[in-house]
Amino acid sequence: MKAWKSLSKIRRDAIVGAAAVIGVLVYSFFAADSVLDFMSRTIIMMLFASALNIILGFGGLRPLGMATYFGMGAYVYVIMCVRGGLDRTLAIAGAIVISMAISLFINVLCLRANDDLTFAFVSMGINTLLYTMVFKIQYVGSDTGLTGNVRLPFASGSSGNFYLCFFVCVICIVLIYLFFHSPFATVLKGSRDNLERLTFIGMNTMHVRLCACMVSSFFVTIAGILYAMRNMGAFPVMFSTNTSTEGLVMCLIGGMYSFFGPILGAVIVTFISTQLSILTNYYQFVLGAIIVLCVLFLQGGLLRDKASKELGEYGEKGACEK
Repeated sequence: MKAWKSLSKIRRDAIVGAAAVIGVLVYSFFAADSVLDFMSRTIIMMLFASALNIILGFGGLRPLGMATYFGMGAYVYVIMCVRGGLDRTLAIAGAIVISMAISLFINVLCLRANDDLTFAFVSMGINTLLYTMVFKIQYVGSDTGLTGNVRLPFASGSSGNFYLCFFVCVICIVLIYLFFHSPFATVLKGSRDNLERLTFIGMNTMHVRLCACMVSSFFVTIAGILYAMRNMGAFPVMFSTNTSTEGLVMCLIGGMYSFFGPILGAVIVTFISTQLSILTNYYQFVLGAIIVLCVLFLQGGLLRDKASKELGEYGEKGACEK
């Protein structure tokens, strides 16, 4: 135990992450296709929650419309493959470029006031608008969605698609981890904790938040493309605000101030939504009860880093003294 505590936090995180990756890989060798399909969804949701947490936990904003980029990546990719007949690689690149261009426009619009409440509801409004459009427009499949063979040739089966999703998501999550330990992330946390002080020292906080939103949108877009490959198509639910809310719940349950928190939350929420729903029709009651318990007794989530724990303990002592 002493040897473990003597290691730096980055080394401990690397050991935990490597052990989790090896464990999932070993288990996948013996898993059935149905299990691999569930694991694919879980891993994609891990990436989605981790990307969303860039804005939520480390940026201090409330991204109620992140499903915009999740659905945008999925729909643009599927349209290019099914309607346009483009090569899968070109379709992936095109989907990322188009989604990022739209993301830049939307995020600039949402951050004009540089206010959390404005950002939350403008992004949610745009998300609802796009959801209504894809639900009604026949060209993109309307309420039934747009389906087709959109998987890469070497990942056409369940196992191949799982390993594609797994390795892409692992690489992206590692990049997000490196982003969290970059100097820019320190500035981003400063905008979350004390926006006025950061403004007084001459920092353009809107640009800081805009860069964070663009990074988050990039990884969410990749998650959307992978989800379209998994489902062999794009569907309106990918644009639904429920998808955004689900990502927020993952961060809330797991711990939005910890890097591994959203990953743990994604596992819990996905298991309840897909596996527990098979056993009972009251699975949403279980999820709701977990949310209530976390809000009342675990406001930092199941996982909290040392800084957030100390901050919580300091707040409790201050309240007791008052």
